[in-house]
Parts: sequence; C-alpha cells; structure tokens
Amino acid sequence: MAEEELSPEGEAIAAYGAATMAALKILVICLQSNGALEHGQYPEQLRIFMEVAKGDASDMTLAILHDLRMSILE
Repeated sequence: MAEEELSPEGEAIAAYGAATMAALKILVICLQSNGALEHGQYPEQLRIFMEVAKGDASDMTLAILHDLRMSILE
C-alpha cells in the first residue's frame, strides 16, 4: 500500500507532531532516570486521563495521547 503524498502543510504538521512526541518521550525518560518519575507512572496517568476525557476530548487528541502512551511504554 503506497503512502499518499502530503501537502506542505501536512508535512509541517506531521513533522511538528513527530518532534513533539520525541521531546515528550525524552523528557519522561530523563525524569525516570533522575527518580523524579516512577517507571510506568506517566503512561498510567495518560491512560486515566484518556478514560476521563473521552466525552470532552476530540478523537484526534485521544489518538495522539494513545500514540504517545504507546511510545513511552516501548
């Protein structure tokens, strides 16, 4: 299955999302290695937030949070 080519705006949004995801993942790893955050604490809090926010947050927001949570759990 071939990927669709993104518009310049789509490429910018995708790059921004990837950079934000990487920055948050690195922040969590740093906090865990310093002992300021227990392993698994942040992903668990994201899970709880997503459950509570289901009626208020958009599907796109929840999908992004899900992807972030999965990337941190890996």
